[in-house]
Amino acid sequence: MRKIKGEIKIPGKTPRVKGQKVVLKKKTTIKAFTPEEELDYLVARGDWELVVTSQAFLKRSPEGQVQILRKAIDNRIKQLEETLNYLINLGPEERAAAMGVLARMQDLRKRRNGFLKRFYEQAGQRRLPKKGGIKIDFW
Repeated sequence: MRKIKGEIKIPGKTPRVKGQKVVLKKKTTIKAFTPEEELDYLVARGDWELVVTSQAFLKRSPEGQVQILRKAIDNRIKQLEETLNYLINLGPEERAAAMGVLARMQDLRKRRNGFLKRFYEQAGQRRLPKKGGIKIDFW
């Protein structure tokens, strides 16, 4: 690569004069996710409100849906715990914000427990056929 006086050479780019504004065009890559990858992403982020709209979530069994929802809510609670610790370490002036985070965590725990309780109380016990077969009835 040769350096020319007054110009800067960038491999694969056109030369430019010093002092000029350079606008590099960046390529944006858009990746399509499978419904399962999207669901895993939403669960990991704790976006439990969005999880229920995912196609992969809707295709799961009712019990699978409840367990996915529980995981998503648990992940959000962990995120809020980190935020709470951060706010507490900032000092007493952040007390109101910390109390708000704590209230949100308690609300999410109640929701999670309510979802689990309602599902398992309504679902009943698993019934397996007495004579050979593979049918499993959850309710």
